[in-house]
Amino acid sequence: MPSPLPHKTHVILSIAISGFFLLLDQFLKYIAYTHQGSSRYLIRPWIGWEFLGNPGVAFSLPVPSGVVLFITPLILLLLFLYYAKQKYQSFLFTLGTMLIFGGAVSNFIDRILFEVTIDYIRIFTSILNVADFMIIAGAFILIFFQKKAV
Repeated sequence: MPSPLPHKTHVILSIAISGFFLLLDQFLKYIAYTHQGSSRYLIRPWIGWEFLGNPGVAFSLPVPSGVVLFITPLILLLLFLYYAKQKYQSFLFTLGTMLIFGGAVSNFIDRILFEVTIDYIRIFTSILNVADFMIIAGAFILIFFQKKAV
């Protein structure tokens, strides 16, 4: 069943949501970067705030920075082209795509400015950032909430 919102509203709302979290992520990264020595924990050492300059990509896989700086814009372009090619974009499809796009852009900004991605949320053995959660949430939405074409 199509969403009652017109497509233009889907796009504007999705960009606003993604933009809010992108700005929040950049603000928190600034705080983490300028306070690198101050870690805080809710449950030590499993859940808390901890700075990490991550030179790797997803799951800290080691990839040279030059490769990441070259590949990321290509992936973002492919994501944009895939989105634009779809005949009908539901709100969830639009939101999922914009969350992935916004998260990737936020982490790409780090690569340009610092040559690493700034992570700051400690959850068990991982240190993540809001952009990572945006990408995960966007992928989750696209995988689990999209109607499959038959």
